[in-house]
Amino acid sequence: MFTRILLPLDGSELSAQAVPHTLALAKATGAEAVIVRVIDSEAQIIAQTSPATIEPLPSGRITAEIAGEVVEGQRQAATETVTAAKAEFDAAGVPAGAELLEGSPGDQIVAAAERHGCDVVVMATRGRGGWKRAVLGSVADHVVREVEGASVLLIRPEGEED
Repeated sequence: MFTRILLPLDGSELSAQAVPHTLALAKATGAEAVIVRVIDSEAQIIAQTSPATIEPLPSGRITAEIAGEVVEGQRQAATETVTAAKAEFDAAGVPAGAELLEGSPGDQIVAAAERHGCDVVVMATRGRGGWKRAVLGSVADHVVREVEGASVLLIRPEGEED
């Protein structure tokens, strides 16, 4: 049924709720997992923190050095996230790889699913609809609309409301 499952994580408790579902699906189908975590690029951080979007720093903008420090902090946290998830898969006897990516989460998840030949993407979502999704955006929505050749299984945690 499935041979390769993509599990995107973002370090949140919400995204971690997709782990047991992915483990169960992988065990049931004999699939391997690919665990990914997307972090910002330096260019994204600089663009997102331009003087037009936040109160300017004394210099007027975020420097490349500061952006690099932010990315390095994200990289360390992301490494911990994927290492812990991979350990769960290893303990369960499910083959899994792990990868850190930089850039737009939706675009990077879609690219990873296609690059790894994944049959399915399993990810958690709050399931926001209507104006909340329009205002806040949705990585899950982007993945559902853009991924080719893979199904998308969205996990909506119990107790989550719009």
